[in-house]
Amino acid sequence: MENKRKQRIIDATLKTLKENPLENVSMRKIAENANLSTGAIYHFYPSKEELIFACIKESLLFTTKLYDNLRKDVNKSEKAEVLRDINKRIEKRIKKVDDQKLHIQLLSDSIKRNDKNKQEYRDQYKQIIDNIADLFTKLYDVENSECEHSMASILVAAIDGIAIQQSLNVLPEKMDSIIHTFIRFFNIAIPLYLKNYKDCK
Repeated sequence: MENKRKQRIIDATLKTLKENPLENVSMRKIAENANLSTGAIYHFYPSKEELIFACIKESLLFTTKLYDNLRKDVNKSEKAEVLRDINKRIEKRIKKVDDQKLHIQLLSDSIKRNDKNKQEYRDQYKQIIDNIADLFTKLYDVENSECEHSMASILVAAIDGIAIQQSLNVLPEKMDSIIHTFIRFFNIAIPLYLKNYKDCK
């Protein structure tokens, strides 16, 4: 029950953030969208900053979810299925244009600040990159090294780059060709590079 209410508050906050500039978002507006009292929200989130960070984690959750279930060993017979699942999730994420734009909005605000949220955001990103690098070692039978971390950073940067272009309305409404090219490029480029440049030199 408690987790459902917290998720309800986060969903209402995300909705409010999509409808208003961050500086105009208030606990009262969030409470109205959640159909709750402000007191009920403060019970779970003592400050607006803590609630915003919960939304930041939700914004990054798609990337975390891609790899959370893959920390165990991946059998050879499972690799193709795992890769297909990741491709589907990346495609689903990129198609959520409003979520992509919100992700950039929250990231931009966090970069401007020098507070706990910025450090938390940084820690989340580092964890995501570590998890992706770990996944590469399992999917492509390579040793865990600095090279996998470099490739993981590039992949995350590319996904964020798509989000930036979506925020600027640079990309066409129909994204099928871009998504297909994006996924195919990384499916080919990552294993090929890791195979031929194991020491990243």
